[in-house]
Amino acid sequence: MHSALPIIDFSPILFGSLESRQCTISEIDNALRTVGAFYLRNYGIERAKIDMWFEWSQRFFDLPLSEKERLFPTPRSFEQGYFGIHKEKVREQTALKENFDFGDPEANNASCWPQEEQLPGFRDFAADFHQVCEHSNDDKLLECLSVALNQEPDFFGCYHTGSMFVSSLIHYPAVSSDSLRSGQVVRSPAHSDLGTLTLLFQQNIGGLEVADMSSTNKLSSAAVEKSATFIPVEPDAETILVNVGYLLMRWSNARWKNSVHRVSEPPSLIDKQIVPERYSFAFFSFPDAHTVVEPLPACHNTEIPKRWGPINAGKYLLSKRDKLYS
Repeated sequence: MHSALPIIDFSPILFGSLESRQCTISEIDNALRTVGAFYLRNYGIERAKIDMWFEWSQRFFDLPLSEKERLFPTPRSFEQGYFGIHKEKVREQTALKENFDFGDPEANNASCWPQEEQLPGFRDFAADFHQVCEHSNDDKLLECLSVALNQEPDFFGCYHTGSMFVSSLIHYPAVSSDSLRSGQVVRSPAHSDLGTLTLLFQQNIGGLEVADMSSTNKLSSAAVEKSATFIPVEPDAETILVNVGYLLMRWSNARWKNSVHRVSEPPSLIDKQIVPERYSFAFFSFPDAHTVVEPLPACHNTEIPKRWGPINAGKYLLSKRDKLYS
């Protein structure tokens, strides 16, 4: 079952003619100009590999808390590692979730990884899946974005070598329905992502909602939450969710809206006393740290003024993550 989000078939980009590729690029452009997110089908990653990655995720989060807390991020681990429940804060609301974040698994940051004897094969599989997502994102989706904005096909790719890409395993523990409905706890407050694009993989427990950005003229997460219509993002084994981050919105001069989203009680479980645990996986693409992001000339003119000046991507991301996990 799908929500009202657009569903885009990616196979023309992978295998189609020039005409069919251009048609798909137009669909992507339209989805990002209106809702700010879309389902992607036939994206080139085997479902068996995704299922195996979720099995690894469950095994990781099943580790004793004392073992996971050993992986708490430090400057030495490049701020990668384990973030415990209620560690993430959005507008003074803490999130009832835990996550394990990592970048290039081949990098020399062993302090953020479980010992091999604890989870034999985990790091190798993580490295493989990270690279699969990087290839899907960097070589294909970023090229579509470049063409949609009348740039050379490799425009965005030149600023996304992968050095700032982050994979995030996410676990939402089981929680009582009453505590969610009363606002006593929040699985994930309404927020938008920081970087360029996010690929989100879900299992079969829902609860994710995306703001229909065409239903509001606001851009900040707080204002959007009060004014927009939120669309349930139903899990589907055949699709992944793609959404816009803040820096891509800024690059496009708000032609593409950064997608505000939250995780709450799944509509299908509204009559249950306990909302079961939920697993998801997010792949965040960030521009390289030295990148200066500002609205492209193709996205502003005398009728559409330039909204923002230049910003350094690395400094911006560091400052926002510091606030998120302070």
